[in-house]
Amino acid sequence: MAATNTMASLGGERELEFGRGFLAIRDPEANIDTHVPVNFSSIRARPFLKWAGGKQWLAPIAAALIEPGSTRRYFEPFLGGGALFFAAQPARAVLSDVNAELICTYASLRDHVDPLVAELSRYPHDREFFLVMRSKRPRSPVRAAARVIYLNKTAFNGMYRVNSRGQFNVPFGSYRSPTICQEDRLRTAAAALRNADLRCADFADATADAEAGDLVFFDPPYVTGHNNNGFLKYNAQLFSWQGQERLSDVTAKLIGRGVRVAMTNADHPSLRALFAGMKVTPVRRQSLINSSAADRGPVREALYTSFQLSTQALLAAAEGAA
Repeated sequence: MAATNTMASLGGERELEFGRGFLAIRDPEANIDTHVPVNFSSIRARPFLKWAGGKQWLAPIAAALIEPGSTRRYFEPFLGGGALFFAAQPARAVLSDVNAELICTYASLRDHVDPLVAELSRYPHDREFFLVMRSKRPRSPVRAAARVIYLNKTAFNGMYRVNSRGQFNVPFGSYRSPTICQEDRLRTAAAALRNADLRCADFADATADAEAGDLVFFDPPYVTGHNNNGFLKYNAQLFSWQGQERLSDVTAKLIGRGVRVAMTNADHPSLRALFAGMKVTPVRRQSLINSSAADRGPVREALYTSFQLSTQALLAAAEGAA
């Protein structure tokens, strides 16, 4: 493990940097400043959907967050692409989101993978077909799931956006030849979901039955391409300050019941104050699929945990993903 000195100083704080093919850990207290090579192809399963704000970059340290054998149940209320779940594949999981189409897609993949693969494999990469699919609202669970996956693979930047009437309104993407039906990935994801409890619910309702020994991973929507003064203004479009306050209340109650909580969120003084009882690890990484080109590139955010996340556990997890 070769020591490096490329990470900017943040005082005495430990900092993580996720880059292409490596995880850098700088921990002044432990006198550690190192890069660990990471091979993403070794991750057990990967998301079958592209999702803005997805946490695939967090996959190399999944084992440090969701300790095998010590986590009773795993909860992920802001599911999105489910990267952390797929990387860790806990034996018992409660996966949820307020997006009903998303949860129905996961359920169809879990319960009907064969007909879903067959349906999706018939869909061409074609602008006219895309416009037809965009305007449809299939009643069949399999066809509804195939539509969501197809639009995700062919819409601009893989975005999911609906208008005030709930209609998908993202334009056709300028991809040359996207892989619409990734059969191996779909089947691997379906196998990982076999025992998952899927819920369409608000994060507070979805975690109401979490108990001591469970782990909840919160990944609320948040902006990273901002200066500190602009955080509250721009993040309100994704997840209001009132939402952050509700999340803080829910988190405090979970911790009070003995539930372990991990969260990714913006690294901003107002959030550090709001979640003052949690331990904060600043994170640097590259943003590659932000809908705004100006917001792609180096970004700062943070990993908040209710428990001590040791540097040795991070190193062991990353080395296991190498």
